[in-house]
Amino acid sequence: MSALLPAPAPVSGDPEPVDLAAVAALFEPPVIAAQAHTGELDFAQLPAPVRELLRGYTAPLRRETFTAGRLAAARATAALTGMPRWLSADGRGAPSWPYGVAGSLSHTNRVALCVTGPDHGVGLGIDIEPLETGEELLSAVHYVCTPRERDRLRGSPDPARAVLRLFCVKEALYKALPPDTQDGVSFQSVDLEWEEPPAGQDPGVPVRLTVVRGPGPGTTGRCAVVGSRMIAAVALPWPKGSLNSATESATSRTESRIQQDGQQT
Repeated sequence: MSALLPAPAPVSGDPEPVDLAAVAALFEPPVIAAQAHTGELDFAQLPAPVRELLRGYTAPLRRETFTAGRLAAARATAALTGMPRWLSADGRGAPSWPYGVAGSLSHTNRVALCVTGPDHGVGLGIDIEPLETGEELLSAVHYVCTPRERDRLRGSPDPARAVLRLFCVKEALYKALPPDTQDGVSFQSVDLEWEEPPAGQDPGVPVRLTVVRGPGPGTTGRCAVVGSRMIAAVALPWPKGSLNSATESATSRTESRIQQDGQQT
C-alpha cells in the first residue's frame, strides 16, 4: 500500500456522513477533523505493524472499526502535517500520536472520527455515539452518573438525551487527560454540572458541561447533536512536563517503521 491515502469511496449502505465543520466548531483551540466509514479500507491493506496491534483479535467488527479509526487518523494527520500517519499504540493500547501532534479518536460501528492539532500542551478528547444509545444508558444510569448528577437528571425534560451528554463528555474528558493520569478515572470519579437546553432549542447548539469534581476541575466540555449522533469535545491543558503517549524517539522509530512498511506493501 502506498503512503498516499485512498480517496473516500462510496460504500454499500453508506451511513450518514458526519458534518466535520460542526465537529471542529466544538473545539477551542481549532482542530482538524476527519472521518472514515467501516468498509472503506480493508484491514489487510493497513501497514503490517499496524495490523500487528490487533494480533489475536479476529472479530470482523473490531477489525473494521479499528481500520476506520486508523484511516480517519491518517486523513487528519495528512491534512495537518502533509503526510498521513498510520498510528501505532502506546503500552496501554491507546493511539500513539506523532511527536508534535495532539489528537483523539472515536467510533461507532459504522463511522470513525479523528481530531488533530499541533501539540501545544492541550489534550484533545472526542466521543461520538448514536442518539439511540441514550435510551440504553438510562438502564445503566447508576453506572454512568454520580448521585449528584442523577438528582439533576430528575428535572430534565429529556433524561435519555441528558445522560447521553454526560456519558459522551466523560468519555471525551478521559481521552483528553495525560496518559499517566488516566488510571483510576471512572464515570463515578467525575461530577459534571450543566444547564438543560430550553425547550425547542436547536439540538445542534452545543451544551456546555463543566467538571466540578474530578480531574481538570473547571474544564468545560461541549456536546451537540450532529445529524443522528451525539458528539462531545474536550480540550484540556496539560500540566507542565506532561508527555504525549510516547517519547519523541520511540514515536519516531515506530512511525518510521510503519511508514516504510506502508510504502513497500
